[in-house]
Amino acid sequence: METIYQKLGAVMKEVTAIDKGRKNEQQGFMFRGIEDFMNELHGLFAKHGIAILPRELEHIQDTFESYKTNSRGQSEKKLQFRSRIHLEFEFVSTDDGTSVKADGWGEAADSGDKGYNKCKSIALKYVLMQMFLVPTKDIIDPDGEVPEPVSSKSAAAPRRNGLKGKAVEPAAPAPADGQSDDFYLVKQLISECKTQEDLLKLWDEWPELHEEIKPLFSAKRKELGF
Repeated sequence: METIYQKLGAVMKEVTAIDKGRKNEQQGFMFRGIEDFMNELHGLFAKHGIAILPRELEHIQDTFESYKTNSRGQSEKKLQFRSRIHLEFEFVSTDDGTSVKADGWGEAADSGDKGYNKCKSIALKYVLMQMFLVPTKDIIDPDGEVPEPVSSKSAAAPRRNGLKGKAVEPAAPAPADGQSDDFYLVKQLISECKTQEDLLKLWDEWPELHEEIKPLFSAKRKELGF
């Protein structure tokens, strides 16, 4: 009987490249959605007898104000809800019940009630992508960037729920320059990074925003001294 490690290795051998076939209509970049990963991996998991059991470790939520320019050229303010969830995924063999665990974070902003589910999807997507080294063609090496100085400001206090955690600096209001809510979310998360590991993890989790966050990421690297 195969161990859970052998089963996961078998999946890695069979998984194929997942192209960026989806387009963000707001900013025009291409990305791979959680549906693409599920469509690719569901059959392989069923074939090799693997189930995934998720468990929430931590949930952080706060609010911030975003600004967008309407069709009349006027700036409009909207209250956004920012969620961050730390999830643990247990990969279980359906043959003998042995398992292995992996964890990941998901971050998302939404003006309604969709942020929580977005976080769960993002966390699962990047755990699957990194755990199985799902082939991709355009991961940018952070070491190839040139630092540019940036600044950030803090706003309202967050609410945290979970098994562990430290105080999190709240999000900054977004200027009326047409950038997406996710951009301002990642901008704030970059400003909160305390270590090189935190910063690199954040870079890996948001490949679809690499072009927009290059200057912020590079400046933070310089600030942290690496």
